[in-house]
Amino acid sequence: MKRNDTALSLRQRRQGAPKPGIRRRVMQYLVAFVAFVIALLWLFQIVWLDDFYRWDKTRQIKAASDAVTQNLDNEQLDRLVEHLASQNDVCILLIDEYGRAVLSSDDIRFCLIHRMSSRNLAFWCDIAPEDGSVLTELFNVQPDTALPVAPHTFRGNVHVVEEDHRQSLLCARRVTLAGGSTGYLLLNSIITPLDTTVSTLRLQLILITCVVLLGAVGLAWFIARKVTRPIIETNEAARALSRGQYESPSNGGAYREMAELNATLSRAAGELSQVDRLQHELIANISHDLRTPLTMIGGYAEAMRDIPGEANPENMQIIIDETNRLTSLVSELLDFSRLQTDHAPMEIAPFALTDSVEAIVQRVAKLTEKDGYILRFEPQERIMALADEKRIGQVVYNLLGNALTYTGADRTVTVTQEIRDGGVRLSIRDSGKGIPPEELPLIWNRYYRAQESHKRAVIGSGLGLSIVQSILEKHGARYGVDSTEGEGTAFWFEVQRVEK
Repeated sequence: MKRNDTALSLRQRRQGAPKPGIRRRVMQYLVAFVAFVIALLWLFQIVWLDDFYRWDKTRQIKAASDAVTQNLDNEQLDRLVEHLASQNDVCILLIDEYGRAVLSSDDIRFCLIHRMSSRNLAFWCDIAPEDGSVLTELFNVQPDTALPVAPHTFRGNVHVVEEDHRQSLLCARRVTLAGGSTGYLLLNSIITPLDTTVSTLRLQLILITCVVLLGAVGLAWFIARKVTRPIIETNEAARALSRGQYESPSNGGAYREMAELNATLSRAAGELSQVDRLQHELIANISHDLRTPLTMIGGYAEAMRDIPGEANPENMQIIIDETNRLTSLVSELLDFSRLQTDHAPMEIAPFALTDSVEAIVQRVAKLTEKDGYILRFEPQERIMALADEKRIGQVVYNLLGNALTYTGADRTVTVTQEIRDGGVRLSIRDSGKGIPPEELPLIWNRYYRAQESHKRAVIGSGLGLSIVQSILEKHGARYGVDSTEGEGTAFWFEVQRVEK
């Protein structure tokens, strides 16, 4: 127990600190996003509000100056000037080169351009850019209405204004009047301090921040719980698979991706359950196949040792046959293991397929003719194929063994060879009971054996179909099975044909 705990702690140290769960990570992301949005609101509504207001006011005055400049020859210019002055809260003064007013609109308090001396006006007209661009300047307005008392004069929370922070924005522009003479367009607007507005917005944002953060935490918790619950349940189901508990996830159908994942996991659970069951059956069948020849070898050996006259050629031949059966079983197990681990490379080369199959059929026929089995080989013509001759021979041998095991009372197996779409198809047919339709999709599965798995193979070990499938898939060959209950079964495969 202590050794296992030590190994676990070492593994945890190698892996580092545990990573946060998906529920916590989702909550962190949602709260961080809400905090980012609130920070933007504070920046734009509090920190940068004065700068943004000055920028927007400057843009409005420049737009008003553009509108007046483009309509200097319009007969209704005076109406346009009044409209722009009222709409943008700006004073507008248009003078000629001698300083005489052409148009004037004085709509704001503390207007500078209407209270300037002629000398100051001349100064601004002289420094106006000659290219027609707009010159802008910002001035602080001198205080004139400060409350002449100390803050402690009144009771209660009374805000005493000690300084006026108003600013005046002045724009000057050189223009060409309707008669072609030079004129000057001056605009002036007051930028009112936003202290009261900022104070109101700050109070609102404090309340909004508290409410939104609380709501964000609650919403993040709800979303994280709602979204992550199917993931957690699927994770638990996946862990259960590793412990041999083949159960499907109980939830997760609310989302398409999770539904697809759960469907895949359910299929995997079903297949693993079936593989586990078939693997146990295979072990039981192999154990039976091993026990039978070992029992016979031991029994005949003891009889030959203890009973005089039993050491005859017939008993010795039985021991030899059972030994060969054991060797065949072990060899097929090794072949199956090599094919599954890619330790059995294919040696693809042209070879005489018909001659090879014919030799295998004749050899198997000699081995089984004493038991009354009949093997027929019916080739259309002599054909060359491109494949691994040794492995294709193993496929034919295993399919023949399967057919001999499950053939009918007539004990006949027929091997046919025919040309199909440029390739060559070999088909091995028996005359047995056939395979039920519900078992056909399962016969190629790893570890699968038919319901008659207790039936002892005539040749081979009963692992033939698993080896056949592995060899044919490594060749990229097409293969399949056609079966009709009561009429027999035909296993077939196709390999590439080589022209002579």
